[in-house]
Amino acid sequence: MVAKEETMSAITVKPVARRLKIHFGLGFKVAAMVIVGTLSMIGLFAYLGTAALSENTQRNLQERVVLAQMSGSYIDALLDNVENVLTNAALDPNWQDPQRMDIALDQAYHRLSSFASRVLLVNDQGQVVASEPPTPTIKSLSHVAPVTAVLTGKQFSVSQVAQAIDPLGPSMVAAAPIKNLFGKNVGALVIILDFTNQKIHAFSNPIGLGESGYMDLIALDGRILASTQASRIGSESDHGSLLSAMIRDHRQTVSPCHDCHVSEASMIVAPLPEILAFAPLDSVQWGITVRQSEDEVFAVTRSLQNRIFVLMAVMLVGALVLVYFATRSVIRPVQALTAATRRIADGDLDSPIQARGQDEVGVLARSFDEMRVKLKNSTDEIQAWNRELDARVQERTAAYEAAAKDNARLYTELQQKEQIRGELLRRVISAQEDERKRIARELHDETSQSLTALMVGLDTVKMASALDLLKANTRLTSCKSIAETLLKNIHRLVADLRPSLLDDLGLVPAMAWYGEQRLEPIGIKFKLDEKGLKDRLPPAIETALFRIVQEAMTNIIRHAQATEVSVKLAREGNWVSLRVADNGQGFDPQALQPVDLHGQGLGLRGMLERASILGGDFNLKTAPGQGTIITIRLPV
Repeated sequence: MVAKEETMSAITVKPVARRLKIHFGLGFKVAAMVIVGTLSMIGLFAYLGTAALSENTQRNLQERVVLAQMSGSYIDALLDNVENVLTNAALDPNWQDPQRMDIALDQAYHRLSSFASRVLLVNDQGQVVASEPPTPTIKSLSHVAPVTAVLTGKQFSVSQVAQAIDPLGPSMVAAAPIKNLFGKNVGALVIILDFTNQKIHAFSNPIGLGESGYMDLIALDGRILASTQASRIGSESDHGSLLSAMIRDHRQTVSPCHDCHVSEASMIVAPLPEILAFAPLDSVQWGITVRQSEDEVFAVTRSLQNRIFVLMAVMLVGALVLVYFATRSVIRPVQALTAATRRIADGDLDSPIQARGQDEVGVLARSFDEMRVKLKNSTDEIQAWNRELDARVQERTAAYEAAAKDNARLYTELQQKEQIRGELLRRVISAQEDERKRIARELHDETSQSLTALMVGLDTVKMASALDLLKANTRLTSCKSIAETLLKNIHRLVADLRPSLLDDLGLVPAMAWYGEQRLEPIGIKFKLDEKGLKDRLPPAIETALFRIVQEAMTNIIRHAQATEVSVKLAREGNWVSLRVADNGQGFDPQALQPVDLHGQGLGLRGMLERASILGGDFNLKTAPGQGTIITIRLPV
């Protein structure tokens, strides 16, 4: 049955594959050529149009920068004119004659009125002596930076930031020194700059700003000194900190300005996107900003962009119409063949395929019909082969099932043998422990009592009072010392064989006692930690863990050359874990081959066997010069 399904699947795939090949070989090719050609033309046109739009956009932005630069150059020229006129006015000899000082002040005002709203004369202390027009409320300008600068030796100075002058408010000031016949500063000629004058055409009659554009003159502190919009004069620029930094760095820029700032007006009505161009002045730390609606700046560009998109859409629609009519004549005959191949794919090999026309599609239809006849004959033959194959498969399946049963039986026997091996190992270890207990009991009950009786008898002999027994007493004392040493060794042997602490108090006290007795006398620091051991463990587990610790400490003393040993014992649920670590010289575990296990290797094998008998895990981690860590996990 499997072979039959595979054969039918192959029969089904072939017509589908041929159907797809025809579909994509005729109609698809025609459509693809037309679409690719049209899309190539549209892509080239889009590329050229995008490049033109980008160039036009950059030109519009550069025009904003040029306008800001031109306006800045105009203000620079205006300030140069202010410097020349103000300096020449300060050199008027009439300032030296108190009787003609009013004439000199009036002449200076007429010469400077084009760009100054007020002319003031101050003495060398910064006190206002006279002004035109008269302003009695202004008493002193000693706090004004340009006045201080010219009084201390500078030839000309202009405010970098707005100066607070009562009652005029924030003002921009220019000053030049007045000197006597000996060249000493005796005062200063000060003007209050006024950029709202109609004679300053940069703000009264701007060029190139359009309907939505406006231009501001910005001081170093961000205050607007002059603007084409009178309502903005004297206010703080919404980009004050950024423009101040650009004025200091003498940088120019142009960029869109959408929502990078928030003002009281913009909180009520959303600000329109703008284009902001900035150019710093050369003669003073001021700057010019030109701002215009983004829609107005890019109006021509966006109109051109819309035309390009419309033309591309028309070309795309035309291409789709052309593709439709070009492929229709190919798709319809192919669809008829597709329906026929689907019938064949569904297993209908009896319905003939109608061939229409003498073109390539008609030839293809006749070829399909010939294929249908051959497939029908092949299917009948394959079905006969499938029946024969099914019989062979059933025979092989029966053989495989018999082999599987044999494998299952062998696996069961292997498990039984493993269980017998484990039981034998448990019995061997149990016998060893029983033997050790017996030896320990005999040593304790017989040998120790005999030695104790010997010591008592020797003490009795020693207590005899006679001068001739002096030498005998000396020998008896020596015998007593030897007996005491022998008794201690026997006690230690008894403890090594089976410490009474393990049976009486449990695993933790036994391990602590054994570590202190064996390691600390030879200078090895011993540390024991336990966690989660609220109750005693089963005797078999306590014995196995104690013997593992005992063997590990023996290996450390013999081979490790360690100075510190730590033992951690913890119980987590139904598992108990033991970790023995030292800081000794370690070794290469790959070097311990089964045929070469001597000394330390036998001890490690004994630990592994004890853990495996109890169904636990044994893990060894070591390397030369990196110490050794032994980890045991046993199920409780």
